[in-house]
Amino acid sequence: MVVIISMETICGNKTTVQAQNEGKSTHIFVHTTCEKIKQWGNDFNIPKIDLMNKDVSTELLTIRRTQYSICSNCYVPATVMNAYWIENEKIPKEIAKGYKAVDIKFEEIA
Repeated sequence: MVVIISMETICGNKTTVQAQNEGKSTHIFVHTTCEKIKQWGNDFNIPKIDLMNKDVSTELLTIRRTQYSICSNCYVPATVMNAYWIENEKIPKEIAKGYKAVDIKFEEIA
């Protein structure tokens, strides 16, 4: 599973997230042009547990995000979680492949 996100319109960075099952854990590798994300981490071995578990998601998404001053609008931590879910069939690969892109449009800002 490889997920490539490009946030050129937001911050100018490009990131690739790769997830691969390895026995009792999932190996996540992050390649990015963002210095903050490089400090946050680029190599994770996440045990195969329910990532909806508050302690695990808090550690990965909130504590480390604050610790390394990742921008509040950064999609990389959430993309890491989604790559994990897809690789572990919490989100079916065929459905993810069918969408190919997720667009965020600001239809109206008041």
